[in-house]
Amino acid sequence: MINEQKLQLVKRLGIAAAVVLLLLTGLLVGLRLGKPAKVSQKQVPAKVISTSSLSMNNVTHFLTEYYTKKELSENRNRYKNLMTDEMYREAVATENQPVNQAYKGYIINQVYQKATIYLDETDLTALCVVHYTNTQRSSLQSSVGELKDQENTDTILLSYTKQGKKLLVNNIQNVAFSEPLDAENQNAYPESTTASSSSNTLGTKPNDKVEITRSGVTSSSATEKGGNQ
Repeated sequence: MINEQKLQLVKRLGIAAAVVLLLLTGLLVGLRLGKPAKVSQKQVPAKVISTSSLSMNNVTHFLTEYYTKKELSENRNRYKNLMTDEMYREAVATENQPVNQAYKGYIINQVYQKATIYLDETDLTALCVVHYTNTQRSSLQSSVGELKDQENTDTILLSYTKQGKKLLVNNIQNVAFSEPLDAENQNAYPESTTASSSSNTLGTKPNDKVEITRSGVTSSSATEKGGNQ
């Protein structure tokens, strides 16, 4: 009788031990499964555009900020830090001219597309043939009849100046070619453009027009609205 009771006790203890073991095993498995896996995060370095030397990248960056805008003057806060203070005031004054204000709201959603750029790293100038699109409206109250994705081309001469460690745009001039660029001149300035690389050389002001020919450079004050609205 006593042996039978001991046997029953041993069985109960064995069952209890098995239950405890199963509970502990389940708990450990649950903890392992519930532990979040370590995710390997690689830091991708941000693309840094050098502002201390004249390059295709920083000229393209300026053109993107200068030409891309929802409407006239919407992008001032984006191009302001890329210009000298004097150039910024000139750009704002140009935008505020009545002839340009008259078109505000009629030319919208302007987007820079691409540019052919000719660098003069010695004189810190860039001759740019800029392609951009915009939407042209006939009414401010309705979108009926608006022309979307209209292609436009500007040719401008950017002059840079160094302030501290930065190169800033200090002059923008509209350029007119009396002769088209040919294949031989695709990687360098057309003949005689070096003389126009500095606004002081020509005595021009920002947004004045510069005519480039093979025999020389002439300039005239802009009297008409430029293509960049």
